[in-house]
Amino acid sequence: NGPFHDLHHDIASLNMSNGASLGKMRLLKKLMTPKVSYKPQLSSPNALPKKFSILRGDTVEVINGPCTGERGVVSSVLRKNARLIIEGVNVRSRKLKSNPARGLSAKVQDKAVSVHYSNVNLVCPVMDKPTRISRKYLEDGTKVRVSKLSGAIIPRPLILSERRRPQRTELTEKETKEEDVFEVTYEKERKGIKG
Repeated sequence: NGPFHDLHHDIASLNMSNGASLGKMRLLKKLMTPKVSYKPQLSSPNALPKKFSILRGDTVEVINGPCTGERGVVSSVLRKNARLIIEGVNVRSRKLKSNPARGLSAKVQDKAVSVHYSNVNLVCPVMDKPTRISRKYLEDGTKVRVSKLSGAIIPRPLILSERRRPQRTELTEKETKEEDVFEVTYEKERKGIKG
């Protein structure tokens, strides 16, 4: 009835016959078990990297998967899933429905989909090739990323120095004004101290 029906019949006949060897039984049993593809990066949440060496704004190259060899700049890092969204890499098209009430027409939109962290390497700034990295301390105590390919220091992207949400500069009515911060509005009475 199924693809393994004949194999089950063979195992049953081997069990009944006296001349069946134990080696053949083990082999057939091994052939019967379904093969499970093992991907450690998807197996458990403990498989997440302890420290992310790839940051937003880094230039990376895909080293494994259907997009192998493609390069781009990391637009966001999804740390909970250990995935990266890279501009211009692994782009999928989505069909958007029209909505006449809002005045939107139907269109096809291209969107970058995430790539797993383990399938991507940083690009060495000197050799212009994908490289693994190590971490080292400089003489002044700052921690830097170092290319294993050339030994060059990979600087942090400049985009990280800017805030994604800029801080507000104007004061609202709920915030305290600067001149009111140090104003003394309460004086505690001292008991039992004669001055």
